[in-house]
Amino acid sequence: MEDLYEILEVSSSATDVEIKKAFRKLALKYHPDKASEEDREESEIHFKKISFAYEVLIDEEKRHNYDLYGTTDSNGGPGHYDFTGNPFEQFYGGGDYNGYGGNDFYDFFNGMNGEQSSQQNSRRTEDAILNVEVTLEELYIGKVVRSTSTRNIICFQCKGKGVKSASAVSKPCGICHGEGYTRKIKRVAPGFVAQEYVDCSTCNATGKIYRTKDRCKLCKGSRVCEETKILEFDIPKGSPNEGTVVKKGESDEYPGKIAGDIILKYTCKKHETFERRGDDLYMSLKIPLADALAGFSKVVASHLDGRGVKVVTPRGKVIRPGDYIKIEGEGMPKSGKKSWFSRSDGKGDLYIKVDIEFPSDNWYLEKNDLITIRNILPTNLKDRAHEVSVPEPNVELFTDFSIVTSSDLPDYRDHNSTNQGNGAYEQGPQCTQQ
Repeated sequence: MEDLYEILEVSSSATDVEIKKAFRKLALKYHPDKASEEDREESEIHFKKISFAYEVLIDEEKRHNYDLYGTTDSNGGPGHYDFTGNPFEQFYGGGDYNGYGGNDFYDFFNGMNGEQSSQQNSRRTEDAILNVEVTLEELYIGKVVRSTSTRNIICFQCKGKGVKSASAVSKPCGICHGEGYTRKIKRVAPGFVAQEYVDCSTCNATGKIYRTKDRCKLCKGSRVCEETKILEFDIPKGSPNEGTVVKKGESDEYPGKIAGDIILKYTCKKHETFERRGDDLYMSLKIPLADALAGFSKVVASHLDGRGVKVVTPRGKVIRPGDYIKIEGEGMPKSGKKSWFSRSDGKGDLYIKVDIEFPSDNWYLEKNDLITIRNILPTNLKDRAHEVSVPEPNVELFTDFSIVTSSDLPDYRDHNSTNQGNGAYEQGPQCTQQ
């Protein structure tokens, strides 16, 4: 591959004056307006090469980076310049570095990111990614996502050759020198670079340049044309909240390459009523204290398939704070799997967390209402161990107090002192007496 100095026909030590003089000379020689119709396309390619070489070498910073890294990037990042030979020789000057020479580093990185690896990667076109959002209802019953796909396919008129017939007149591409690909410098670590191979965009990876009149009229020499069709992505019922559906070989086609895939990536939106945990569903239900004590019969939710979920609690069954109502087989489908012995039809369960709403202060209308409640509800504790017996003279009456919630309690996390007490909160380490 030619380097920029060779393109301008100057030495690497050339001054700015010499570079300008060489550019003027070559620009006059290869200007497309002075070339014949048959040679004009080749002249345009060469004219772009010498213009690009001049733009880099006449700029002090770009020239310095090109000499050092083969790129104009000041960080030594991936550049746009072809490079030949062993790039590590410029760093080590053919000498040794801790027992290793430039050829050792070149062979190592060439084995990792060299010609074989790059050419293998280039045999497959890029995958196409589609991102969509789905609802929990759609995951419950299953979903088919339809999408319009526009991709490149191998031209059916020229069979991917890019020309009308095999007798078309061609010339070797002046950019890739007939190889069909170009080498680029890729920085793999500070001070270390490797060669990367990419398809030549000038000749469409053919290594040949054809006259305009010989090109295929359908693809205009690009070797591919567009195809539009509808793709369907099937998301089975019970699928996880995040996942992918792959259509093999539905990405762009290109001669000599394997078509990549189209990958649908989906995520589930947050649901207003249900929370999914594995194959189970969770929801919250607020009921009054009377329903918790006396029972209730009500439709508590609209399920993901539109069915109303009605719950009737047994008479005499008391629901306490922190209780859950479990309905078997009303969770998510288990990825379409069904067990012959399962009553739940291969589904998870539905858990309803009960939030009991107590009445507000001074809820009663008459004092007799309080007496009625006390007469109806049991007042004797099952566990009498906590009853306190103190002589009457030692009893002190407290009427000035307030009722607080757990969120109003003091925060003890910043205290270094050891917690003491009856175990109402977590105790710190205790001292052992000797």
